Parts: sequence; structure tokens; C-alpha cells
Amino acid sequence: MAGNEMDYEALAQRLTDPGTEARGKGTPLHGPDAAEAGRSFLLREFGSEEALQEALRPGRPKVGHKKSEGPSPTVRGRISENEYQAFNDLVAETGKGQSALVREAVHLLLQHHHKIAS
Repeated sequence: MAGNEMDYEALAQRLTDPGTEARGKGTPLHGPDAAEAGRSFLLREFGSEEALQEALRPGRPKVGHKKSEGPSPTVRGRISENEYQAFNDLVAETGKGQSALVREAVHLLLQHHHKIAS
């Protein structure tokens, strides 16, 4: 991975695996000591203050790799009832959300019209 990119799948696997040994067994901590221990744990897991702050940022992450301010651009459109039913069938078949499928469709359309690289 480049830079501060995080492998969230590996992190989630490690944090939810019952076979992973829990470190730091001992006397329970309270107050500021518990807060400091928790912060130290998160910094170790996320690797940097920047990665930790990004993970703690409220709201959904921006689409794509650009880290600009504000929400991602939104495109809206209407489709026929038949297309909508077929689209929902595709959502169920693929397990992908509507937004992910719309992004994929726009990407393929832009490739087809040579507006972006393949």
C-alpha cells in the first residue's frame, strides 16, 4: 500500500478474529489512563495520527481518492419501471449497492466514449 493507505479488510479481520490474542491484559484502567491507553492502541492499529483522524472523521468517506472538502458530486436521473426492476434485480444478484452500480455504469459509459482511460 502506498503512503498512509490502510488495509481496512485486514484490520477488521484482525480485530474481529476470536483467535487473535488480546494484548494488555491486566489491571482495568479508568479515566485519563483508560483514554490514553485507548488512544495508544488506535495509533498502533492505524499507524499514524493522520490515518486515525481520517478513520474518526464523521460521515461517509468521499468517493474516489481525492481528499477535497465537501460531499462528492451527485448525478441524478430517472429510468423506466422495467429498467428500475432490472436494476434492483442486479443489486440483489451482485450484492452491490445502487450507488456502486451507478458509479460502475458511469465509468463504463465514459470509457466507451473515450472520455477517460481504460
